[in-house]
Amino acid sequence: MLIQPRCIGGGSKQNETHFIGRKLMTGVMAGVRAGETEPLQQIEALLNVTHLLDDGGRNWFHHIDRVSASMALTAAFGLHCPTGQEPDFQEIITCLAELVRLSTPSASIINVLPFLDIIPGPMPWRKRAQTYRKREDALYSKLTTRAISGEASGMNTWTAVFAREDKPEGDQRRLMNQFTGTAISMHTFILACILHPQWISRAQGEIDAIVGEDRLPSFKDRPHLPFVEAVVRETLRWRPAARFGLPHQSTADDVVEYKGKEYFIPKGSIIFAVTWAIEHDQERFANHDLFQPERFLDDTNNLKSGYETSAFGFGRRVCPGIPFAERSLWINIAMMLWTFNISRSEVPDPRTGLPFKYDDSDLAFSGELSNPPLEFPAVFKPRSIHRAEVAKQEWAECEKDLNVLLPRHREQ
Repeated sequence: MLIQPRCIGGGSKQNETHFIGRKLMTGVMAGVRAGETEPLQQIEALLNVTHLLDDGGRNWFHHIDRVSASMALTAAFGLHCPTGQEPDFQEIITCLAELVRLSTPSASIINVLPFLDIIPGPMPWRKRAQTYRKREDALYSKLTTRAISGEASGMNTWTAVFAREDKPEGDQRRLMNQFTGTAISMHTFILACILHPQWISRAQGEIDAIVGEDRLPSFKDRPHLPFVEAVVRETLRWRPAARFGLPHQSTADDVVEYKGKEYFIPKGSIIFAVTWAIEHDQERFANHDLFQPERFLDDTNNLKSGYETSAFGFGRRVCPGIPFAERSLWINIAMMLWTFNISRSEVPDPRTGLPFKYDDSDLAFSGELSNPPLEFPAVFKPRSIHRAEVAKQEWAECEKDLNVLLPRHREQ
């Protein structure tokens, strides 16, 4: 999960706001690349493992949602959500779900025929958008106040960076708004463990060879775990979280050539670059419907160079939080593979009373803008009693120091 700057207004004002937001976020992500948020992400992933150990995965969907949200909320606003039952957390999840619902093509005719927005007056879609915006503004105003002058004011949060007045852009706290999630990718990863488990022994073998049995993986292990890195890449490719991508608008007339034919795209056209089609191109990815992490390794079992993904968008509107999102996904996958054997559940489907039917077809996924798998049961069984004890002991040690999830403001 990651935070993105919010663009306000239209025309040149929107472009200026977008530029400032991207510039500030690029600076924040430079710190992420330097490892500033890794202690936070590692502790959150460890807490996720602890929750999964406590209930064997009965509420694993909720645990994944919690860790994905709490990582981003702590980094952005200093809001740590250890249970996922916190009122602010619940309001954020509800707000995000409403945003996704309103953004889907079927939510409103204006999402399909945007030119209809020229109709004046209190149209239904305009009322819904205004109601949502008021709710969203109130929520983020509360979170921003918390980060700047409230209980998280001593933390080096992303909001604090945006709100500093001693930078050329001045105080841009209003741009701290709107976040999306890596939770969908982690849900997809669990589905791949169940339906395509052939690769798991290789991933666990690589982790065991580098990490051993007496500690959990950490970010210092990442350069030495190329197959786990390939698992992350394949998770993003196999079932992209944004199936159809996000809309772009052409800024000039253009001609695109595809398979010998030319297509004219006039200025102002709304264009969807379909992520699913890009990541399932048969010429790039043989057996594209199978989950095969090894496709990203060369003959020496090292990662292939020149890796590019459309999972986070591309061009000027590419997601600015890629470094944070990829690190969140990697540490959670590495820790879960070290700790658990993930398998099918024998709990019957409550809708039919029959054994649950696991599926990775289109029918097993919901949504139009986002593409999460429908909720399904899974069993998280510790690979050994010793590993479970190591994980719980590491959490007990970390829990004592939760006040240092993020570094405090450095003295100027």
